[in-house]
Amino acid sequence: MIISHEVAQKIVDQLMDIAQRNVNIMDCNGMIIASGQHHRINTFHQGAKSAALTQDVIEIQPNDVELFPGALPGVMWPIDIKKKIVGVVCVTGEPNEVRHTAKLIKTVTELVLEREMFLADYRSENSVKAQLVNLLFSDNPDLMAEDIQTLAEMLNYKLNLPRMVILLKLEPLNKDDFKANGLQNLFSARVRESVLNMLKTAPFFCDEDISLFYKKHLCIIKSWPDHMSSHKLTVFTASIVQMFQALQPRLRLQIGIGSRTLHEYQLRQSYDEALFALEFSASKAVSFIHDQEILLNYLFEKQWTKQNTLALQELKHKFEKINDHGDMEKTIKSLLANNLNISAAASQLFIHRNTLKFRLEKLKKAVGLDPCHSFHHAMLCEILLHAE
Repeated sequence: MIISHEVAQKIVDQLMDIAQRNVNIMDCNGMIIASGQHHRINTFHQGAKSAALTQDVIEIQPNDVELFPGALPGVMWPIDIKKKIVGVVCVTGEPNEVRHTAKLIKTVTELVLEREMFLADYRSENSVKAQLVNLLFSDNPDLMAEDIQTLAEMLNYKLNLPRMVILLKLEPLNKDDFKANGLQNLFSARVRESVLNMLKTAPFFCDEDISLFYKKHLCIIKSWPDHMSSHKLTVFTASIVQMFQALQPRLRLQIGIGSRTLHEYQLRQSYDEALFALEFSASKAVSFIHDQEILLNYLFEKQWTKQNTLALQELKHKFEKINDHGDMEKTIKSLLANNLNISAAASQLFIHRNTLKFRLEKLKKAVGLDPCHSFHHAMLCEILLHAE
């Protein structure tokens, strides 16, 4: 680790208030890179070089100053980060007077530098994540296949796994709380970091998942195998809500969920769906694109006749599974043509009224649509009949 002048000077400025003494930070070659005595920056300090070489504490008494060019009386401690000496910190003064202070300053300096190193790794990883997600959510991700592959390998992200996009909107219950703390854009870097770390260690999170703050929301690209039921989705979202309440009880949390994807190029659609669900149902804690009212409005906005959306494909797939020999399709057509009158539709189809009711129960159970009792469901049935 190379300590930059900017980071070192920031540490010095903060620690001098604690030490009430001059503080220097030097590199392993003995060059002063930060100091409360600015005229000494970029000058040589023999005591620091000796401390770095011996990896031990050096104390310079007033009578020994001539033996250490560039030095003043004081105590020099090597800075140890992950069992490697990366520099030296010095507190100026009579060693008997500053010995304990110097040890405290050394400990605090190491903690700050470890924090800076962690944040640098954190920023680097999240920068790669942001690049990958930008490509995955682009209009033509297939044109960026090579770049996507490279970034995915850097993150150990497996491509072409079934996934869904989940967006979280986080707002303070009392916005004045955030103003009082000087937080901008809802979160300080520390809060964002704690949120992402929480997700990484959550039992429902795995190596195949990605989380990051994308545009205005927290975005989770969640792996979702075939065996993951809608019940497990409910449990998953409930777990997220519970964890956020424990971490940040002053936050209002809303969740928008898109459709399950099978390929990477579908993630943009899942993101669009999650965003629409989130914004359409502002009063709901959790909004899923397959909620019939949300889906219907989404299809109208996306002009479903011109674009077969991911959500509609999934609904159509469920419908086709129960459309034995076209019987379900004929039933829906007749029902709609007869203004949802079951008796009239059954008569037109030459089937018993109870047979038609049985088919409608099957539709409700398998597809989630009940056209006779919901206008939204009836409209979705009409759309299904024309979907490609």
